[in-house]
Order: sequence, then structure tokens, then C-alpha cells
Amino acid sequence: MENLAPVMIMVYDRLDCLKNAIESLAKNSLARHTDVFIVSDAPYKLEHQKAIKEVRDYINTLSHTSLFKSVEGIFWQSNKGSFNSGKEATDYIFSKYERLISFEDDILVSNKFLEYMNQALELYKDNQEIISITSSVHYDNKKIIPKNYPYDVFLLKMFSPWGTGMWKDRYESIDWELKGVEEFIKDKKQIKAFNAISTHMLPILKDTLENNKKHADVMICFNMFKTNRYTLYPIKPLSVNVGHDGRGEHCGVNPFWQNQELIPDFCPKLIKNILYSKTLAKNYQKAFYSYRADLIIPFLKSIGLYKIFLPIYKKLKTKKG
Repeated sequence: MENLAPVMIMVYDRLDCLKNAIESLAKNSLARHTDVFIVSDAPYKLEHQKAIKEVRDYINTLSHTSLFKSVEGIFWQSNKGSFNSGKEATDYIFSKYERLISFEDDILVSNKFLEYMNQALELYKDNQEIISITSSVHYDNKKIIPKNYPYDVFLLKMFSPWGTGMWKDRYESIDWELKGVEEFIKDKKQIKAFNAISTHMLPILKDTLENNKKHADVMICFNMFKTNRYTLYPIKPLSVNVGHDGRGEHCGVNPFWQNQELIPDFCPKLIKNILYSKTLAKNYQKAFYSYRADLIIPFLKSIGLYKIFLPIYKKLKTKKG
């Protein structure tokens, strides 16, 4: 296979996770023909220095192995935070390549991950409606995907960072400044349409706006919404996120995601003229719906009781655990 995309892996201080991610990636037959970039952010706390040095020492050893075509460590000298670390590294890699596959250190990939990603990046390279390829799928995918669905892939108007393939031109089209987001937040009709994709995105988008916390996945989702673009998903996972053990920056503890299993030797058959399925999209929206996050918490906030009930909820949760 020609024109293979490089792989970028982001890591902070979890050496065990990185080793597992590398081990899973190396099981791909295309691994030895793939350039790998590993992005290591600098510590934001002094007590993290030792762990990060161990991570970087391990990355340096990989360049002396034959696991991949090449391995380059991108070691930031000052802490950039996950958003800036990832974006600056992506900018650097896209200055050299037209395509990129990326994931974080808590992602495990299947032995057909690179084959699927590279095939999809080639097949859909001229389809501007598709902004990215993902290898992940919701853990409850059997409820989401109808038994009579005839294909191995489908489209959603939602981005997934847990194993991503993207083209340089799509990446450069993303508006990271989120122009028009303030007006969007006030538009009830737009909000209703955005929530129809998934209700978990709006609170994170508001957090980005109100607290200047940059969440790349939701920022891309907002861009997808404005430009009516899609991400291609497989019906079975070719990557799983094992970072739901409480150690990750954005993931809490979730045994359903944590214990999701890869399907060995599964490589989706791609359909060039794949169409958007409203049934699948509606099923996916239901899968992400949470009565607590999407109904109870907004209601308590609207009547000014959220801050009163929050410590009570945390105390009950601690006692239950």
C-alpha cells in the first residue's frame, strides 16, 4: 500500500499506557512501513518530572527498533497543555504530510487498524463531506446498529478522537476561533439541532466559551455542524479507550468503555458512496443521552439549586463507593 499516513501518539506521564498502545500498533502488518511521531508534553508539576523522563527515555529506545519505519519524539520543553501540545504537533506533521492518523496513549488498536485507516483515507480523500475517519464506536453498538444494516461503516455528524484519520486540507479548514459561537448559543433552533446529534457536546462547548477551556473534539464537532460534514465510523471497534480508569484528563471511571473489546482481524469493507443514515444517527444520540447530565443537572441549574445539591450528591456517591 502506497502513501501511508504517519501516526501521531500523544502522551503525558502514563508509561504503561504508552507501552500498551505501542505494542498494539506494532501488531499491524503496515507498522514497519509507517512513520510514528510521539508527542510528550513537559510537566506542569515538579512531581511529574520523573515519570515524564521515563516516558521520554522509552520513546528514545523505540528509534533503535524495527517496529516502525521511523520514530520521532516531539518533546516540548515547557508545558503546553493537551490542546496546544496536540495542535502544534499536528501543525508540524502536516507541514510534511498530507494525511495523519492520531490517538492518545490510552488507546489500544486492533491488528487491522492501519489497514482500515489508510484505505479509508485513500478512498474518501476527495469527498469533502467527510472530515475525518474514526476507528472507535460506542460500546453499545449492537443496540445502535440495526441487524439489517448492510454495511461495515456509517456516517455521523460527530467527531471521535479515539483513533482518528484526517487530511491536511480538512484540518486547515477548521475554525479554531469558533466564529459565531456566541450567537449560536443563544439560538434555540440551532441548539435543538445540535443536541439532536448528541446532548453531551453542548455543555463542553459552553465550557470552552465561558472558561476558555479548549476541547478539540467538541470544537471540531461545532465546525462539522456549521459545514454539514461527517465522520466515518466502523460498525465494530478497531480501537478502544482504556483510559476510563480515573487517571485520564478527560475520562472518568466508566467500566463499559474500559472493558470494550477489540475485534481481531476485522477490517471494514468500505463503500465509496456511503449515505448518512438518520436511523443510526438517532440511535447514537439516544446512546449518549443521560438523564442526570441532560435533564436533572440543567433543571437544578435553572432554579438555582445545583450548587446546593452537588456536595450532597458527592457525599452520597462517596458513601456508596
